[in-house]
Amino acid sequence: MKKILLFIALAVLIMACNKSGTSIKVNKTKERYELIAAYPKRKDDKVMQMLKNAFQREDSLLLTKSVSDGKEITLANGTVFYLRYNPGKLEIEMLLEKNNMNGLKYFDGMAASVKEALR
Repeated sequence: MKKILLFIALAVLIMACNKSGTSIKVNKTKERYELIAAYPKRKDDKVMQMLKNAFQREDSLLLTKSVSDGKEITLANGTVFYLRYNPGKLEIEMLLEKNNMNGLKYFDGMAASVKEALR
């Protein structure tokens, strides 16, 4: 019995220590595309660099907005999506009714960039 309790305690300890892993979920439905990424805070610099690359030229001022509470963002190319960024977590949601094929391609590119940055 003591061995079983020790094993359970060890398993709980390992799961608690493993919490600093990276999780990226991309969900595509008929109504929306969404990406939710949770990652260790040490990877924030890579994510911020990816966002700077995504919002270049006309859209560079978007990074000065506070997006920790979440904001609907409209890019110069007409892409509309909801963005929430906090250290350790990035959420992007795009409603298909507000976007065209360029927006969908942009979302796919951003999802690939997030995956690459968090690798």
